[in-house]
Amino acid sequence: MKRSKPTRVLLLLPGAFGPAGGLEMYNRLLIKALHAIAVERGGTCETLLLLDTESHLDPRYFEPTLPRPLAFAGSRPRFAAATIERVARLRPDLIVLGHVNFSPVALIARAMRPRAAQWFVTHGIEVWRRMSPAQRLAVRTADRVLAVSDYTRSQLIRHNDVSRSLVGLQPCALDPIWAADFSGQKPKTTPDPARPLLLTVARLAETERHKGIEQVIRALPAIAVKVPGIRYAIVGDGSDRPRLEQAARDAGVVERVEFRGRVSPAALAEAYAESSLFVMPSAKEGFGIVFLEAALFGKPSIGGNHGGTPEVIVEGETGRLVTYDDVGGFASTCIELLADPARLAAMGSAAHRRLDELFTYPSFLRSLRAHLHAALDT
Repeated sequence: MKRSKPTRVLLLLPGAFGPAGGLEMYNRLLIKALHAIAVERGGTCETLLLLDTESHLDPRYFEPTLPRPLAFAGSRPRFAAATIERVARLRPDLIVLGHVNFSPVALIARAMRPRAAQWFVTHGIEVWRRMSPAQRLAVRTADRVLAVSDYTRSQLIRHNDVSRSLVGLQPCALDPIWAADFSGQKPKTTPDPARPLLLTVARLAETERHKGIEQVIRALPAIAVKVPGIRYAIVGDGSDRPRLEQAARDAGVVERVEFRGRVSPAALAEAYAESSLFVMPSAKEGFGIVFLEAALFGKPSIGGNHGGTPEVIVEGETGRLVTYDDVGGFASTCIELLADPARLAAMGSAAHRRLDELFTYPSFLRSLRAHLHAALDT
């Protein structure tokens, strides 16, 4: 075994501090963990953020001795030029690329610094298909590819002829700074058994229709027959909201559906605390960090039996898995769970325990450290 030496890391990410989302939370963990590991090894980690602006950056994530990330407000030419400059000046030992769309930059960096190890991070649908020739070349010639779920790993291998030995798992986790702020909000509300609340937290973009929000809306009339007080809250906003509002009118459930839009951390904590059950029967989730958010508040989830969701929700233990677009099956599952408050509470407790065991920052840090040790020290 080689002795570990000072390690210089260059981290290239789409964004981490802009509008909240699962990918952004994951990227904040990468920044925090790679900085920590680089310092442990006597080195440095510099981070470039393509989409964030300077105003997005949260100083709580950066220790005084660590370089502050550079944000490029979506300017791809400036981001690419800065990457090339950092590769030439920093001479990194490891270059971590947070998206396969960075493949052209990766190929340039490989030509400039062939001795540097290159890693890609893969999340979901961007690799659940045949990638472009440049993306396949960059990924296949990488030294390591990290996937957030085993499903994403299997789809990457299946569609792009990538060696299984190249791809390791680096599951999602909750951001500890976010979780501390979030869980410390001390919500004033609790579930109302007479008026149970289903909750979804998601971007309402046209590209996110696979989340299953419309399916939940369509299930509400059937649920209301058995659970007359049922309500459904949707936290998030986007271009698909008008269509979903029309779906609620068409289903005759306008009075049961609350479109809360983008909300503050305090209001989001209130929504989770007030909810009886978190629901997102998604067809294409790479992982689903929102299921971890629900678990933080001791809430069970109903998710889609697709993608990476079954790696987060344990069927019958921490929640239930349903088939996307099976509106009747989803309605029956909701009715069954809402009729048994003791079972709901037990599932919520199990979800919280599993979160603590598998999906915390210390687990994320240990896993990433092991990947880096295996790549650079053996």
